[in-house]
Amino acid sequence: MKRFLKSAGFKVLVAVAVFLLSIIIYSAVSRGTATVPEQVAGGILSPLQSLFSNAVDAVGDFFSGLGDDTALREENEQLKQELGDLRDQMIDYDDMKRKYDQLVAFLELKEQHPDYQFADASVIAKDPTDIYGNFTIDAGSLQDVSVGDPVIQADGLVGVVSEVGLNWARVSTILDVQTHVSAYISRSGDTGITAGTAALAQDGLLRLNNIDRDAGILKGDIVATYGGSSQYPAQLKIGKVTSIEPDSDGLSMYAVVEPFVSIHDVSQVLVITDFGTKTADSE
Repeated sequence: MKRFLKSAGFKVLVAVAVFLLSIIIYSAVSRGTATVPEQVAGGILSPLQSLFSNAVDAVGDFFSGLGDDTALREENEQLKQELGDLRDQMIDYDDMKRKYDQLVAFLELKEQHPDYQFADASVIAKDPTDIYGNFTIDAGSLQDVSVGDPVIQADGLVGVVSEVGLNWARVSTILDVQTHVSAYISRSGDTGITAGTAALAQDGLLRLNNIDRDAGILKGDIVATYGGSSQYPAQLKIGKVTSIEPDSDGLSMYAVVEPFVSIHDVSQVLVITDFGTKTADSE
């Protein structure tokens, strides 16, 4: 009840009642000489008319406010649209900045290795069910890409080309159980062979196998390609050691390695189509 007495609807009813009462009193006064009661009524009429005018103004303001609410809603929708546009622009900016940073890193890598031949490529397909993160790129034999070519980013080794078409290639990542890379510990010189496992691949990790039990490998050591073959150039960064574990044969150890490249997030890569050792070995 209190809410109704304070509502705009109640104010409108009061205003209408005041208006009708004012009309009745005004008609009585205008028909002749006012009697005492009529004079009293006339004395009341003026403030009542003022009250009626204020009530009418209040009603007008109420409906005008409804119009203002509509304008505010429209303005709010416009602001939401502008905010959405700004967010889209921020996403575009972040994407462009990431590509720019990657391009700068690639250019620096090319300057460091003038004897390397590269093919720039973008990831065009991924199988979300593939726990090893294997993917397809938009460069193939037309860009001199061949099976066995190393695939890298500026931060390190990503994988190896396993299948080639004219303008596409399939890349098996270093997490894959079929990918094996001769590698060594940069600090100690200890060597091993990288290999993936299904269990480790889910966490983006791989193994460095065939490590002697007497090797002085420590957590945090850097793992890089050993080289010495026609497939991988030497000293391509692979990752860092996160733990050292005894192998199942009891005779050797293996290291768990975290790649420097976030394999599952790769979008741009370089394929090393040729390098000095590869050219020499092929002659």
